[in-house]
Amino acid sequence: MNAFLVRIFVYVVLPLLLAAVHTRLDRGARTKERRLEVFLLYLMGISVGANGIGGFAGHLFASDLVAEAIGWPAGNPFQLEVGFANLAIGVLGVIAIHRRDGLREATVIAATVFSVGATIVHLMDILETGNLAPGNTVQNVGNLARPALLITFLALSRRADKGAEPEQNPIAFERWRVLPANWAAWITGGVAMGLGIGMALEQGL
Repeated sequence: MNAFLVRIFVYVVLPLLLAAVHTRLDRGARTKERRLEVFLLYLMGISVGANGIGGFAGHLFASDLVAEAIGWPAGNPFQLEVGFANLAIGVLGVIAIHRRDGLREATVIAATVFSVGATIVHLMDILETGNLAPGNTVQNVGNLARPALLITFLALSRRADKGAEPEQNPIAFERWRVLPANWAAWITGGVAMGLGIGMALEQGL
């Protein structure tokens, strides 16, 4: 149970906390567009990128522990396939940190379909077998919260871009966002590496 609560904190709450601190400290993040951009950077990086890479590491290096936590039989080769699906979404999230084009929408769609689909599978298993293992129940909170946050912040960001007072100087905006994007990327790498090494060592963290 504790491991899944930690995952919810790391992949749902931590990006919001980091973004809030960043916008507070960054003197350049004073417009609505820039504040929304900071939140999206951390959500794309940690909620999508690190989550996907961490999921890949779990299914690859600690597949039996993951299966046990979900309440499913160990040794199923489908875990490796799911791991690579996680990795694909994670890589999209990392790339999306440095992009402000349609790749963001595609990344959010992919992450949403995968997360909601996984939740449906877990709920079906609960109804059919009564399996209330933490990996089959608690995990669904994060599976639904991440897409909800991503869709909300992406929609708000796109609306701000087209609003009555869009960013006056796109070149200045792009220059400003280099530093927050790099911060988000480095933190994403740290989170993914930390959880990945933890999984490889068969530890929660």
